[in-house]
Amino acid sequence: MLRPLVLVVLIPLFLAAQIHNFPWPMAPTNEQHRISATFDECRENRDHFHNGTDMPLAAGGEVLSIMAGQVLGIDSDNNWIRVEDFAYVHVTPNPALQVNNTVSQGAVLGWTDSYAHIHLNYGGGASGHATGNPLLPGGVTPFNDPYHPRSPIIQFVVDGSNAAFPTTSISGRVDIIAQAADTTDLWATIDMNNGIYTIGWALYSGDTSTVLTGPHFWFQADELYANAYINNVYAPGSSTSIYKYIVTNRITSNGFLDCDLYEPGPYVVSVMSSDTRDNWDTTYVRINISDIDLLPPGQPILDYVGPNSAGDLYFEWTPPSDPDLAGYFLEFSFNGDTWNSNHGPAVITADMTSFTVPDFPENSYIRFRLSAVDDAPIPNQSEVSDTYAVRLNSGAETILIVDGFDRVNGSWTQNQHDFACYYADAIVDSDFEGGLTTVSNDWVTRTQALVDYESVFWFLGDDSRTEETFSTAEQTVIANYLAQGGSLFASGAEIGYDLSAGSAADEAFMNQVLHLAYAGDNAANLTVTGVGSHFSGISFNYGSAPYIEDWPDYFTPLNGGELALQYGNSRNAAISYRNASSATFVMGFAFETIDTENSRSELLGRVLQYFAGTADVEDIENPLRFSISGIYPNPFNASVRIEYWLESRGDAALSIFDLHGREVLNQRISGQGPAQYTWQWNGLDQAGRALPSGAYLIRLQQGHQVTATRKLILLK
Repeated sequence: MLRPLVLVVLIPLFLAAQIHNFPWPMAPTNEQHRISATFDECRENRDHFHNGTDMPLAAGGEVLSIMAGQVLGIDSDNNWIRVEDFAYVHVTPNPALQVNNTVSQGAVLGWTDSYAHIHLNYGGGASGHATGNPLLPGGVTPFNDPYHPRSPIIQFVVDGSNAAFPTTSISGRVDIIAQAADTTDLWATIDMNNGIYTIGWALYSGDTSTVLTGPHFWFQADELYANAYINNVYAPGSSTSIYKYIVTNRITSNGFLDCDLYEPGPYVVSVMSSDTRDNWDTTYVRINISDIDLLPPGQPILDYVGPNSAGDLYFEWTPPSDPDLAGYFLEFSFNGDTWNSNHGPAVITADMTSFTVPDFPENSYIRFRLSAVDDAPIPNQSEVSDTYAVRLNSGAETILIVDGFDRVNGSWTQNQHDFACYYADAIVDSDFEGGLTTVSNDWVTRTQALVDYESVFWFLGDDSRTEETFSTAEQTVIANYLAQGGSLFASGAEIGYDLSAGSAADEAFMNQVLHLAYAGDNAANLTVTGVGSHFSGISFNYGSAPYIEDWPDYFTPLNGGELALQYGNSRNAAISYRNASSATFVMGFAFETIDTENSRSELLGRVLQYFAGTADVEDIENPLRFSISGIYPNPFNASVRIEYWLESRGDAALSIFDLHGREVLNQRISGQGPAQYTWQWNGLDQAGRALPSGAYLIRLQQGHQVTATRKLILLK
């Protein structure tokens, strides 16, 4: 039976000399309040240690001085005030107070700002002593916390890397990573996901009768650690709400479990964590130490799947850095469920970063993914790459899908995704007949090769300020592409949130290139409807799968931008823009979270028509209005269906023009009364000759009535 260890929490003497019971900084001061974040937690995505304790209080709530004493600092621009040992942050200072004023305990120091909590710093700054943890015994009082921490997820990775062992069989130097969290109260979900106070590990014999090393407690949140050490404490994937502790590391240096010190065989690892009230949690994991290579190579990164200059199917990727890499498996699927491989490491070897498949059939829509394999006696295979989709169609327009979704510590936590296929599927289902190429955003910045594509569909998931939505280099490529007449679709839940907090150039890109302004970070509604002449009639839900969309942006149109989609609470979900040569469509939520395939296909079909300048739903929804109401499909290959409305009886004509304004076909219409009609055009001119691929304009005329011209694309 596995037995927990009994440990004593030791408080450093320098802190013990400082701490004394103090009340809460809000009324009632002698009753416990909520704790929503604790000392030394990970902030952002391993950006810095949390230097205080967060106590929720509604915006505008009175913030009271914990102690009597002198005001040592006030900052009305950044909203904080310090009295003796304590700094109260996210607090609008009381304008009646000035530095060097003396206040009594319980005096009103200010009011909480829009962050709706007091960020309480104990020590530091002008206090004259080190920053400490106000939740330690003898600190904030009363504070009752009967709930133990939890560390249910234990992972083993190669020391100093992200390379995870696929099972609990491990070898070599190993980091033990524990995803742990503490519950301070049960009043709100956020209070149940705080950082822990201390965490450690031990190694037992297989029958747990002997402790072979440990317990080692390298992390204990008594003092504020230097931000330079945060990567020693928190593993990749940690964030403000996810805490993955590298328990084998010391605060200031690397550490590991050295499997070479032990004979191969079964062992037990324990991870132990506690809170400031001596509530303990222990998780035990049975492991097997081996003397052979059990670790798969790193995951390759697909960068490009599409045609090369000769029109053959071509792949590029970024290789993993493993020295024992043997090669790759290239897998394909027609449906995303059943996968096969015709090319393994005997063909795609370790020295290759690209591969060509000659004579690949055109118009075949197919998905690909890549994995790496090493040269161990029993080869280890890596995790698969992201899945990319492709369809070759030489001579036709090709749409470029750009995978800019890199974040794996938000709503989506897996190391790979197939979201590019959500876009590709919808484009194909919308009856687009051209080619499809999928690339990574890194490929775009490296090659800057967007000009060859009529439309670019760029998705960002919930990438945010740390990963960036559009980097400076990407912004430059996109701005140049649009200046040359391209069309950009962009989807992501944090585009406005990220760019609004960046540089002046970021703000200018959002305002002038994307034609929108950031309005807010939480639209708080999961229903969307189409708006305006091009997108009305669309309606769908989003946000529940394949991941939770929890922070959708909403926008304000700017510099010619127009509202295209609207949330159910009337906030703006998407902004469209079109001029004579280029177009944009930017969504404040992730397209892949739209609830049905049909809804995704309908939306992208409308977007493609908008980019081509052919769809005007207002015409469709107002019968008996003189108009060209629909062009389908567009772009087209063999033939295109033109739908038009006549308001009165009389002769009419449909005329086709090339982009030089030359009339290439005039279709006379006689004897038709007020109604909707359809005309099928097969791409031939007035003399019956096949016209070349390109853009054409169509116009309807009846008497003195002339419709606006619509653009249609002929692709062969």
